[in-house]
Amino acid sequence: MTDDPLSDDLSNLGLECSEDWVPFPVTGTDTGTGTGDADPTMDPAVHLDLDYWAKYQAEELAERYARDGEKADVRALTRDLKRAAADSRTRNPLAAFGWYVSGHNAVAAIMELDAIHPDDTVPDVSLAWLTEHMAVREFGEPDVRRLRLPLGDAVRIRQNFVGEKKRLLGPRPVIRSLFYGVRPEGMRTAITLTLSWTEPILDEPTERMGDDIAGTLSV
Repeated sequence: MTDDPLSDDLSNLGLECSEDWVPFPVTGTDTGTGTGDADPTMDPAVHLDLDYWAKYQAEELAERYARDGEKADVRALTRDLKRAAADSRTRNPLAAFGWYVSGHNAVAAIMELDAIHPDDTVPDVSLAWLTEHMAVREFGEPDVRRLRLPLGDAVRIRQNFVGEKKRLLGPRPVIRSLFYGVRPEGMRTAITLTLSWTEPILDEPTERMGDDIAGTLSV
C-alpha cells in the first residue's frame, strides 16, 4: 500500500463493454469549429473539436444501425452526442460512455468511471463513507448491497433522484441511477462507476449490464 493515495497507479484503469456504449471525449478544451480542421500545432490531448467529434461519431453510429437493419437520423444523433458528452464533461470523470440503442436517436443511459482519493478531510474512502455520501433518499431508502468484485470489495447502490430541469418551464426528470464504489486491493483510492438513465423500461437491462461491466473493472 502506498503512503500517498495520489501515487496509486490508475494508468491501466479500465472496463469492458459492448460497442453499444460510445466512449465520450472527457479530456481537452473544446476549441474546434466543427470542421475537423484543427490547428496542427495544437496538442490533440489538450484541444478538442466537440462538434466534429459528434458528427463523426453520429456517422459511425448510423453505419452500425444500418448493419442492425435500423435507420438513423444523423443530425439528431449529432445533436444528442454533443449534448450528452458536454454534460458528462462538466463532471470531469476519468472516462464516460453513452449507451446508444440501434434505431434510437437519443442516448439511453450514461456511464461514468471515476476515482476518489483520500485527503485530509476524508482520510479513508471506505465503503461505509461511500454509502453515506453517495446514497440519496428522495424516493425512500436506496437499495444498498455489499459485494465482492474481481477488483475488490464494493458497494452497489440502486436509487432514483430528481434531476435538473432540461427546459425552463418543463418538469424536473427522475434520474434512475446505479452506483458502484470499489476499493481495489492494495490501494487507498476508491474507484466509482455510475450508470444513469430516465426510462423505467430500461431498469432491468441497464442494471444487468451494469453488474456485468462492474465485474470487468481493472487497474
